[in-house]
Amino acid sequence: MAGLKKALFGVPVIVLIVLAVFAATPFLATCGGHDEVLTAAVLRCPRAVELLGDDAHPARLGMACGSTKISGDSGSASWRMPFTGSRGRGTISSVAYKRDGDWHLDGAVLEIGDEKIDILACAGVTPGGSRPSGGIVQTNADAATASFDGKVIRSNHPTILSGSTCSGTLKRERGATTAHATVTCKAGIGESGGAAPAGELALYDGDGTFTMEVGDPSRRDDDRSELEDAKTSDQDKTPGCRLSSAGAAGTLTIWDTAPAYEIVVEL
Repeated sequence: MAGLKKALFGVPVIVLIVLAVFAATPFLATCGGHDEVLTAAVLRCPRAVELLGDDAHPARLGMACGSTKISGDSGSASWRMPFTGSRGRGTISSVAYKRDGDWHLDGAVLEIGDEKIDILACAGVTPGGSRPSGGIVQTNADAATASFDGKVIRSNHPTILSGSTCSGTLKRERGATTAHATVTCKAGIGESGGAAPAGELALYDGDGTFTMEVGDPSRRDDDRSELEDAKTSDQDKTPGCRLSSAGAAGTLTIWDTAPAYEIVVEL
């Protein structure tokens, strides 16, 4: 015991204060009850559960910053706090308000590494309200899987000519900010009259940032989405790729720098 006291008295007071604040702030962030609706939303988001675990909860150690204000049955809270689980650890920035004694989330974003997940969209929660009841509702954070094909309308590639055809696939995990795409084009004689060795060329197989705008949540034919990989082969070993769609129509552009070319496909 004497040795422990000696060790503690040998530590600068400011260090002890910092350690105390570091340990206490997560507890302050969970005061008030707003963390319960946040945790419930996190556990309804498949991507968050995949990354954090089905036991995800506010971390008891770590640095949280924000504030909670309560006056009777109303209040507000804005926090950035660490979240953890059996599979991983991340940080969630959230905004909530209390009305008639109940807390409602108005926004929540989970950050893990380079990935950001809109928790409300992923969980199907209406900002400032509760989970929609009845029916299937599509959100911006839904998983997306699609196949596509189209005709090359412009190309200066040596073997993929105007009039050739291209096809591919796209897959986006629910809640992810990236998607994976593959593109294969047929080389050979195109409408331009040029000729090249016949066959199929695997032109692209990589990941890009993905965004999706949902129109009518009960339909999929009015959605707009875009995948973009702006890096070329000298940067990430894949050509640049941009896939834009609006409903059933879209445009695919593949380009590179060595050798330099650009292919535009109408889908």
